[in-house]
Amino acid sequence: MKKVIYGWSFDPITYGHKDVVERAAKHFDWLTVGIGVNAGKEGKYLFSLQERLHLVREVLKNLLNVDVVAYRGLTTHYAYENGYDLIIRWLRNGSDFDAEQGLDQAFKRQEQEKKNPIDTFFLNARQSMQDLSSSAAKLVIQEQWNIRDYVPMIVKQAMEWRMIGQYIEGISGGPWSGKSFTAEMFLKFCKENGINPHHLDMDKVGHYIQGTSQEPVYQATRHQIIQTFGDKVAKEDGSINRKILGDEVFDDPKKMEILDDIMRDPMKHRMNTLMYNQKWLFLYDAALIAEHNTSGIANNNIILLNVPQKLQIERLQTRWLPSDKIQKMLSSQFTTENKKKSFLEAIDQDQHGKLIEIQSPASEQDLKIAFNNMLAQIDTFGELRFGGLLNRLGVKEDPKNLFMQLRNTYDRPIDPNASRDEIADKMKGNYHKRLHVVDCLNEFYKIRHLVKNPDAMECAILFHDIIYDPINPGKNEEDSAVYAEKILTQRWLPADFIADVKRYILLTKHTTIPEDMDGKYMVDIDVSIFWKEFRKYLQYSKDVRREYSMYSDAKYKSGRKDVLKFFLNKENIFHTEYFQELYKDKAKQNIQHELDLLENN
Repeated sequence: MKKVIYGWSFDPITYGHKDVVERAAKHFDWLTVGIGVNAGKEGKYLFSLQERLHLVREVLKNLLNVDVVAYRGLTTHYAYENGYDLIIRWLRNGSDFDAEQGLDQAFKRQEQEKKNPIDTFFLNARQSMQDLSSSAAKLVIQEQWNIRDYVPMIVKQAMEWRMIGQYIEGISGGPWSGKSFTAEMFLKFCKENGINPHHLDMDKVGHYIQGTSQEPVYQATRHQIIQTFGDKVAKEDGSINRKILGDEVFDDPKKMEILDDIMRDPMKHRMNTLMYNQKWLFLYDAALIAEHNTSGIANNNIILLNVPQKLQIERLQTRWLPSDKIQKMLSSQFTTENKKKSFLEAIDQDQHGKLIEIQSPASEQDLKIAFNNMLAQIDTFGELRFGGLLNRLGVKEDPKNLFMQLRNTYDRPIDPNASRDEIADKMKGNYHKRLHVVDCLNEFYKIRHLVKNPDAMECAILFHDIIYDPINPGKNEEDSAVYAEKILTQRWLPADFIADVKRYILLTKHTTIPEDMDGKYMVDIDVSIFWKEFRKYLQYSKDVRREYSMYSDAKYKSGRKDVLKFFLNKENIFHTEYFQELYKDKAKQNIQHELDLLENN
């Protein structure tokens, strides 16, 4: 079986790259996608190596014969050192052809003295993808234009924050389902969490366009509405009488569709104007997200308010609306089930997003749980929550700069003067780094409402693996706690808070049973990989093996099996009822499966 590699920087991965991998995977039994690090671009990449690994693995997660690794240096050198037979290259245009042909000849000159030289396999870009590139996607998003055709949805979400500082969550539901109340509560939670929110109320956007706004495009929109539906919908000042217009379109689905077509582009333009150069979290509050197929604006991350129709009718009756008009209003939108179906189809198609349903009326606790789950979904790499934590702790420092410092420490920057062996060793460790921290952070946000000292635990999660040496693992937790103490002390945080952070970090040694519930949640979260879907768990086991590549197969298998059996033989894998009830069986299945693989390979 031929060993094949497709190497690129993937900063970020585009639909063009994805297409190449999908086509190549059909031709070969096994394909390695290599994320290369160019020494000349260190510190200039949009996404760190660990972030690119995460994005590429998520985009390619359904290709079972594809592995994703990282390397530094020439692809041909890495390919030769690791026994590859073939290098895949992608050609988009004539310039690519000329450059790749020259590069191929250079490769062959280096390979000509070898008995089994590495060959090149060229794939032409599909015509529809010839203009796709990482650089083009970056240029487009800088002006806040739509990059949905350039990159997969998970990449779009990550680029929106990294380049323009924006996260977007959709809030939708039928008439009087509680959207405004939910948005108000989320705005309150944002302020409590140190997050700067923006409320994009699309009803108000529509009112602005149909009101007396002076921009020529909106004047033209009102003129078109009046021409289409008659002078009766116009007020003396040239604005639209929304009550008369509503009576007109609610009676006729075709007229509603015509009005939607007139309003769609002006609404998008106004929304982009309101968002331009604004940062942090946006709540995209709109009833017709499903009907207009605009869930992609929020990267398919949607809060859906589900209210019993009986209660919905009762709420509408308080506005003294007649029964026939209420029925027309309700029939003008999708039912909640149809909205849900539409959102789930979009998530499935784009392989990204999350639908969070809230039963209305909801308690404040239920809304907090939904809010925390929302943050875990939209905050791909933890930057939004990190900034909020700094604000809550009163740290007067640019969150982005401190986040990048933390990120770079976790990602173990490589000394440009290091030897090839040192570089190779550092590139192999892919698990005990920041993306493990982000996974833990996401699990923490599911139970954050149950924790007594959430800020200290969140801080401990951020630092708990920042010092990690697979060769001398005995002091990793102690060294990480000392590092956290240094960083937090420099920010003048209270001594008792720092002591709690250190205590939580030291618990991740898993040598003692925590005495308090917060400690038990901390250690359960640290082993959350055990209950992930097996595809992700299998990737974790591969990354751990690479991390410990300094050991022979026999020594590694022996040590790894001891660790797995320690957890498998425990009466309770987890210390809390919450995680034990939800994930015990899945965790045991994953651990046993890995043990079987170690025994049989």
